[in-house]
Amino acid sequence: MTDLKKNQKRIVFFLPNFNIGGASESILKLTKFLIKYKFSILIISIGKNFYKKDFKKINCEIIEIKSKKTSFSIFKLRKIMINEISKNFDKIIFISNINYANIISIISLINLHKIRIILTERSSISELRYGDTLFKKIKNKLIYFLARCLYKYSDLIITNSKFEKKYIQDNFQLKRVICIHPPSIKNIIKTNNSSNKKIPQIIYVGRLSREKGVFVILEALLEIRKKYSFVFNFYGDGPDKKYVKKFIQKNNLKDMVFLNGFIKNKNFIFKNADLFVNASHWEGLPNALVQSINYNVFPICSDAPGGNIEVIKNGKFGMSFKTNNKEDLQKKIIKFFDKRFKLKNRSRIIHLKNFTEKKSNEEYLKTLNNLK
Repeated sequence: MTDLKKNQKRIVFFLPNFNIGGASESILKLTKFLIKYKFSILIISIGKNFYKKDFKKINCEIIEIKSKKTSFSIFKLRKIMINEISKNFDKIIFISNINYANIISIISLINLHKIRIILTERSSISELRYGDTLFKKIKNKLIYFLARCLYKYSDLIITNSKFEKKYIQDNFQLKRVICIHPPSIKNIIKTNNSSNKKIPQIIYVGRLSREKGVFVILEALLEIRKKYSFVFNFYGDGPDKKYVKKFIQKNNLKDMVFLNGFIKNKNFIFKNADLFVNASHWEGLPNALVQSINYNVFPICSDAPGGNIEVIKNGKFGMSFKTNNKEDLQKKIIKFFDKRFKLKNRSRIIHLKNFTEKKSNEEYLKTLNNLK
């Protein structure tokens, strides 16, 4: 067994909250791919890993650190990684996900020179320059400051979008930064099968939280309903679900706006939709936005920091509105109602090749094999 490990690369994925979401899904897809190339995989989370059964099916090792806060896990994480070094793998590559986890990782792995550290930014780190409460503002500014100080000690930084790559290079003065798009889609849908119902069917897919702009969407709909009929479906759950429900009831939107919870079946979500709306205040590279284009559902998205504008290719594959501006969102939705825009099928298919699971996985494989 020891001889086998000497010829094996060990990949350690660290994501504190392994709940339902884009980051967890991306890691699972990548792991399934890397296992085929004889990598040994360890998955570390803080608390319960929602995907534990899925990882065990493909023979990954799982460690769930028992800790109330991510910051309290530093010494436990260090102990785990010292033990990994003792196993004599050919190479150990530690991949951390999300800004605050990246800081914990750098601190935990100080002077463990046998471990190569990759930091990934799956959202826009510029989000740390904001906060809706004084405590959150102070906390975010501290994380941002620590990131600027500590990211230079990593071996490589991988971002989800070209926007984020440039942002980190420019603001952190770092060169070892590359962009690898997430595995947003497995297969490109080549048939032009968009819906064309008389009453427009609009969808939102994602977390129900304030920073995702769900209330900007709802406020925009209040004005639109005065002149237009539509059906709006929210797909997803989140901390603000009860407030969204209250807003719908208070403003008599219950016959037009529906909460459907989390649904895994993407075909069910997109097949009857005409319009997709993303109103995030910031983003990484949103899978649902890519999926809307794949299902030929016309998208409207915010011009937030992150990958939104890259996905719609500066307006070639959708419209954008000013972030957190309900009036601009209203205009764009009404413009769609009046024009019923369609995506050009041939150019859509070519563009989507940038966001496939195959391309993302192959770029990660090449990066991992070439990391010195």
